Amino acid sequence: MVEDQGWRGMLNALQAEGWRGYAFVAFLIACIGIFFLAPRQSARDALLAITPGQMPACDSPPTRHMLAQAVSGSPAARTQGLVLQKVGSLRDAFPGVAEYGGRRTCLGEVYTNAGHVAVTAILTWTTPERDEVHLNVLWPY
Repeated sequence: MVEDQGWRGMLNALQAEGWRGYAFVAFLIACIGIFFLAPRQSARDALLAITPGQMPACDSPPTRHMLAQAVSGSPAARTQGLVLQKVGSLRDAFPGVAEYGGRRTCLGEVYTNAGHVAVTAILTWTTPERDEVHLNVLWPY
């Protein structure tokens, strides 16, 4: 006579199998984790990708991401213990001029544990194919 005991019956069956049962459960959990995490990473990469030949807008996700990385990884942040809380508003310094001489200048606000600072960020192409962008941050101090 077979009784359906639900999840407790499954646990008893796994304990009866010993290490093989636990290995099978670990394998299933790993497969489920990979299934849910893999698409999110590719979606993030697609969000941060730039279109070759098209300079990213100041308020675009790639620009915000590069600015956050520049602030968090700066020597001033490391030595002074600054922690980035958020990247505030970003806008074109010269409205109506998308790109001039392979550069775009953006004005923005960065919020840290020490307060907020107005920064200037300059986007420039790093390759002749115009498929990579570099962001340089000018601090007011």
